[in-house]
Amino acid sequence: MNLFPASRSWQRISVGLLVGLLVCQMGCAVQERPSRIPSTSSAMIRTQAAQYAPPIPPAALPESTTMIRGVTALIVAPQDVPPVQELEQWIQRLMQGGITMVLLDIGTSTESNRIAAEDDRRASGIYFTSQWARTIRDLFGELIPSAHRQGLSVVAAVSPRRINWVDRSLAWLDRSYDPVHRQLRLSPYMDLFHPAFQEYLVGLLTDLVDTGADGILFRNDVPVGPYDGFSVFAVQAFERDFQTRLEPARLFTPAKSTGQSARSGEGAEPLPAEFWHWTGWKARERMKILGRLSRAMRLRGNTVHTALEVHREAVTDPRAALVRYGEDLLEAKRRFQYFLLRPSSPAATSGVNGSPTSIVLEQMKGLLGRADRIWTTIPIGTEGVGPRGISLEADRAELGTDIGLIYQRN
Repeated sequence: MNLFPASRSWQRISVGLLVGLLVCQMGCAVQERPSRIPSTSSAMIRTQAAQYAPPIPPAALPESTTMIRGVTALIVAPQDVPPVQELEQWIQRLMQGGITMVLLDIGTSTESNRIAAEDDRRASGIYFTSQWARTIRDLFGELIPSAHRQGLSVVAAVSPRRINWVDRSLAWLDRSYDPVHRQLRLSPYMDLFHPAFQEYLVGLLTDLVDTGADGILFRNDVPVGPYDGFSVFAVQAFERDFQTRLEPARLFTPAKSTGQSARSGEGAEPLPAEFWHWTGWKARERMKILGRLSRAMRLRGNTVHTALEVHREAVTDPRAALVRYGEDLLEAKRRFQYFLLRPSSPAATSGVNGSPTSIVLEQMKGLLGRADRIWTTIPIGTEGVGPRGISLEADRAELGTDIGLIYQRN
């Protein structure tokens, strides 16, 4: 599939993207390290990732917009958004059910449910108007004006590594390490460290701001795990920072002496220090890249809210979260306003009552300093497209009035 629709031409690509593509063709030898984020703060906070990556002055918490409290949101599948003529009544039903915000994916992704195209095939593309990709349906353009008239917020969600509408011939895919065959393989997911892909995301997401979207949620459903992120850009940048040659096989060779372990708990084989340097570096770089995207959006529209999805291990077992998902909550809290707690097991998705969710949220409050920065996912039934199955009073009694409740259909 072509990256751009027929009505758009390559001459509309940004200069930054063309430069990135040219650098890639030249072997990526002269490209600066991806998205070095300037900092304005002199304070230093020691985080999990900071133990294993070069120290960098922290970025300030975004101050572009007032914090919102007590969010009650519904994650809406694109195919569940009704036609334009039915939107007003649909929004009214949502708000009568207590919904104050809807979350909507910006486009299709690998393994996602997609709107069928005119030829009944599953289309790949985005749900707003942009020069950067094919528009399947301008859901954001249709929904946001009506939503804002009635006081409903609309937040966009994106999983950058999972987008599937980019032409694969651009070679923006990641590389992953196969520990069985001890070799690198092409990943099905995008390379977040590729500078041209970063430029593409900047252009795409700033166009999203023009729709009037109230915020952006960066999902982490396809994390940069221990075997991911071995693209040429990431490897070269790491080697420049640490002045060492990175050999993937050596990272996963247990160290002879006692050291850091890739797993939490007793009895795990210790891994070499280089593994922890690499793991911490990837987590820090990912945060800087997502921070850059957030800042670009806020420069286009300074009322944009920014949120980041994290696994519960980021709260309960920071070292495991760093290794498995590239997450560091203490590092991220200086760059994002809100954090969506992602259910990570069947036990975690069984609902609020009787689950450890409330305990994790209490720990999260201590780490973030305030409850209104926390959003939590609550699964509900699949019937209908409105707020059916939501027990708002019971959930608020259990979790409090400030935490954002994000309802998602099973």
